[in-house]
Amino acid sequence: MSIRTSVKQMLVRQQDKKYEAELAKLRVTYAQWAAEQEKKIAETVVTEIGERAGLAEFVIYRQQKGQLAENAVERINAYFVKHPEAEIVYGDEDLLSENGERVIPWFKPCWAPDTYRAFFYVGSVVAVRSRLLQKLGEPGAVTEGESTGREIVFSKAEEIRPLMDRLFLAAGGFERGCHTIGHLEEVLFHGTFGTAGIGLQGPAETSREKAEDEQNPWEEYRTAAESAKLSVELAAKAAEEARELFARELRVSVIIPSKDNPSVLGKCLRSLTQRPEGSVPVEILLIDNGSNEENRKKTEQLVEEIRTAGTPIRYVYEPAEFNFSTMCNRGAELADGKLLLFLNDDIELCENDWLDKMVSRALQPYVGSVGLKLYYPDSVKIQHDGIVNLPVGPVHKLQFMEDDRSYYFGRNRFTQDCVAVTGACLLIRTEVFREAGGFREVLRVAYNDVELGFRLLEMGYYNVVWNDRFAYHHESLSRGSDESPEKMQRLVQERELLYQMHPQFRGEDPFYPKGLNREGLDSRVVPAYLTDRNVLQEPFWKRGLPGGEELQKIRRDNCLMARVETAGPERIQGYSVILGDDNACYEKHLLLIPCGETEGQDVWSMQLMPAYRQELEENLPDQKNVALGGFCVLREGEQLPAGNYTIAVLVVNRVSKLKLWNTTGKYLTVELPAAKE
Repeated sequence: MSIRTSVKQMLVRQQDKKYEAELAKLRVTYAQWAAEQEKKIAETVVTEIGERAGLAEFVIYRQQKGQLAENAVERINAYFVKHPEAEIVYGDEDLLSENGERVIPWFKPCWAPDTYRAFFYVGSVVAVRSRLLQKLGEPGAVTEGESTGREIVFSKAEEIRPLMDRLFLAAGGFERGCHTIGHLEEVLFHGTFGTAGIGLQGPAETSREKAEDEQNPWEEYRTAAESAKLSVELAAKAAEEARELFARELRVSVIIPSKDNPSVLGKCLRSLTQRPEGSVPVEILLIDNGSNEENRKKTEQLVEEIRTAGTPIRYVYEPAEFNFSTMCNRGAELADGKLLLFLNDDIELCENDWLDKMVSRALQPYVGSVGLKLYYPDSVKIQHDGIVNLPVGPVHKLQFMEDDRSYYFGRNRFTQDCVAVTGACLLIRTEVFREAGGFREVLRVAYNDVELGFRLLEMGYYNVVWNDRFAYHHESLSRGSDESPEKMQRLVQERELLYQMHPQFRGEDPFYPKGLNREGLDSRVVPAYLTDRNVLQEPFWKRGLPGGEELQKIRRDNCLMARVETAGPERIQGYSVILGDDNACYEKHLLLIPCGETEGQDVWSMQLMPAYRQELEENLPDQKNVALGGFCVLREGEQLPAGNYTIAVLVVNRVSKLKLWNTTGKYLTVELPAAKE
């Protein structure tokens, strides 16, 4: 072996050691993270007890196999004292391994009535005020003068479910604008393996996904929610809903915006009309904002085919600039149905009873909009499963994930409440849509469906996504991978307008627990502790490239896989991986390359700090040292010339000095700072 080769190997080993040390600092186990959180909570509890003297009268119902967390009674009491309107409160939980280590956290949403109907997600510990128990004549209520926080133990979820159904009903949990059921976003219970009668083997920290899927220790909480186990009250309520559904003279007005897309539209219309007799009747309003003459004729032929087959359909041809909100509102103005179904022309419906299922839920007085799980065509790859609102903006969690297994406690299996559902398939009662004022036409292309969802929540309604029925969405899998600067700028502007309309939702989603990852944009739903050590990097842009070289003289190579997931006004976030090489040896730089009117001006660069991205090492097991391939750069405080920029990544091998670069397919628009008044 030559001296040169030996030196190179030694340098590579040094880089690998540095990588392992950095990885150890950024990677944290749930037990470590939980211990830090508990310390903070303990200090908070002492402060709150001192500031809020007083005792609430309540009873705690808890699972037998496990134990209440430290200070759980005090935390619950403090919550009830702070929230006098609350009648019921539940908390998060986790498991204790055989060696006593805390594993598998179960973080829960705010009160979600439709999720509760599908899945007893409140779980192993629920506290109920005595006054509610006394109101229902239930035994075990704490009376004045007795110690608060009496514990009632249950061994199986099915034992407690009927009582809980009655309590949540009595507390107004299935009414519009419920504020009497609270979620304490803290771990209040430590279960043991086999908590719900199901065994769990092996270290949960390394088999988390398997545990949550095949051996879910809380499996019985799901089965306890099946219709055969519903309480008398909820079963009667469900039967009443079904009777009301078929007693009304219902009609659903299906509103489909479409232009120059007759072939895909035909598939949509045929799937919509191929439903069995006895199904909820529909009328179709096809809103065309200016198809060319050839496509207009094809669409008219298609409309006549549907009309001849017996389905009422109206073709509204009104040439105008594209505005999705305006087209939908125009259809709603012409609709006669008691419910409105907004449908993209590239949706292909599946299963005969999908609409009846959606209608049965939309008729609930507390429900706003209802959506459907959407797949990419000819697959079980998820496109939509409810919208999640994160600090980077509204996203589709589980997008591109295969629907062949259960994710994070059945998120893709059970009916879920969420902040919004996609306008590609959205059902709503006509009276509710008009009460809300329709779609906001200032949001011409994007986020109009999210804005409607936010508004419905503010009005006290719940938005629901059905997960046991699906449709195909013939949206390109690569759509948005190479947007123009103009489209990116419009998207950013409409997102900012969304949050100007609803500032309280900026970065907030009550149905997406704060214990789950809110910074990363990988499609999975995973606990936040996995990336808790990542640092949001301050911007420090320098004119030119490191070393002063010209970009044209550096090799552009697709072996550098560079992706940007968001390039908004708050941050630039993404990851990069060098395929086929040791990533520990590379220094990475983010590049902004002027484009459009500013093309040819100076490139700007900044060295990237590594961020831990667990999914990279999971998804690229054949690549070396990729877990620290993430990055997240804040926008606030950056000093850049106004203009449009192509975002790229440059990497430099510290050992061989090899330099490579590649674009990310994303753009950034820097605007002039607003003038001071």
